[in-house]
Formats: sequence, structure tokens, C-alpha cells
Amino acid sequence: MGRKRTVITIEKHRWTVVRSCRPSVVAWCERCGGHVRMVTPDQAAELAGTKPRAIYRRVESGDLHFVETGAGTLLICAGSL
Repeated sequence: MGRKRTVITIEKHRWTVVRSCRPSVVAWCERCGGHVRMVTPDQAAELAGTKPRAIYRRVESGDLHFVETGAGTLLICAGSL
């Protein structure tokens, strides 16, 4: 007689939920050509799963869209992450 074979398939899903008590900032991104959500370098690092220094390197290389406020605060375009 034939042998009976059982196949078991396991699927894994990972969800990351990022919540902040800080209000979202919406500002004009010149490179996107529209109003977009802007985040701080620390928030960008958390969203990208990296360290803030890596975000600063990407800003310096021109890889990320950003604006600097009049107070000198750096804001990263969330769409460019």
C-alpha cells in the first residue's frame, strides 16, 4: 500500500505599530511637490528600524527629503523613508 504524507505549512507575519504622543507635522516637501508628514530624525530612525546617525548620513547624502525650520530643527519627509 502507499504511504500517507502530511505537509505542514507555517506562515509568520510581523506587524510594527508606531504610535507617538507628539502631533504630526505636515509641511511642504519641495522634492515631493506637496504637503507631507514630517518626522524628527529620532522618529525617522524608529520608523526605518535604524539609528538616528544613519538617518543623518542619508540626509547628508541627499537620499532623504528634509526641511530645516526657522529654529534650526531638522524634519524628515516620511514619504522619502
